[in-house]
Amino acid sequence: MLRYTLTLEGQTFEVEILSDPRISPVQVRVDGQILTVRVDDATGNESAAAQVAVARPAGSTMAAGAAPLAHPDAASRSDLVAPLPGTVVQISVEPGQPVRAGDELLVIEAMKMNNRIRSPQNGIVSHVAVQVGQQVSHGETLLAWEA
Repeated sequence: MLRYTLTLEGQTFEVEILSDPRISPVQVRVDGQILTVRVDDATGNESAAAQVAVARPAGSTMAAGAAPLAHPDAASRSDLVAPLPGTVVQISVEPGQPVRAGDELLVIEAMKMNNRIRSPQNGIVSHVAVQVGQQVSHGETLLAWEA
């Protein structure tokens, strides 16, 4: 994993790249919070079709309009949300299964492309909130894991 210390407008952030930075969207950990971000090319144009949401630690504060957490009282639990709208075509994990960062969790089909959703962290899957064939919206909770 690539790790960086970035300073932006006088504020310093510890950033860890969790997925392939050549392929947008990219999963990163910024000061302990896992985010999924799009990557822009040098001209500022988005290099991937979809902007994606945040895999939010339970109990974190989100901006208005963000999807609420399923279990905000579970301090060690994280929810993974859909990075794009589509249809769940495969679920590769089940509750109680340990996962490592980078493991495939599920596949969402969008615009005739299979998008493999991978774990941004190590943990144990505690809840799968979707089923194969289910339509999901951008930002909808897909699953949760215990860190």
